[in-house]
Amino acid sequence: MTGTRTRTYDSPHRQAQQEETRRRIVEAFIEQLADPGTTDLSPSAAARAAGLSVRTVHHHFPDADAQHAAVAEALEARMFPVPVVLPTTPAELVEMVREVYRAAEDHLPLLRALVRSRVGTDVRRRRRAARLQAIQDVVAGVGSGEQEYGDAVAVISLLASADAGVTLADQYGLTLAEAGRACAAATRAVLADLGADLSPAARSMDHSRR
Repeated sequence: MTGTRTRTYDSPHRQAQQEETRRRIVEAFIEQLADPGTTDLSPSAAARAAGLSVRTVHHHFPDADAQHAAVAEALEARMFPVPVVLPTTPAELVEMVREVYRAAEDHLPLLRALVRSRVGTDVRRRRRAARLQAIQDVVAGVGSGEQEYGDAVAVISLLASADAGVTLADQYGLTLAEAGRACAAATRAVLADLGADLSPAARSMDHSRR
């Protein structure tokens, strides 16, 4: 009985220690993104930065896939503590583009690191997967030819990306909030060209019917 009570008592403490170890490792991985020459995350460098053994790093994140997934999840939580609402209508899609810039306003250095490091490409792909699917669904619901659909998805996906934000900030001097307004307006123009109903009262698409 005593042993059982001890294990039950210690378990939350051990779990907290494990979570803290994982957090330190992920933070060390994120710091590596600041180097534009980073081609992949280094477990040995993360171990040194976190004051842990390489074996411990591999225990928590055994391969590149696990490492990239953990970094993507941590960055998403950091940049969007309140998750961005995924759109189901054209009007909501325009608002989502504006919102991702508004939420990222204080994270421009991190966006630069993601854009400029090679490993950042995969990390960003993981972060944006749900938003890309939402963009595809909304554009498909508007109804357009295959070429128009592909063009619209590509352009809107770029407008909602760190690539566009960093370029508009660094080359044209916009704040991310200003960049968000510009990209939202461009998104609205693309959707309007497809004939989308952009009124806020437009009914959400019924995904179950597709």
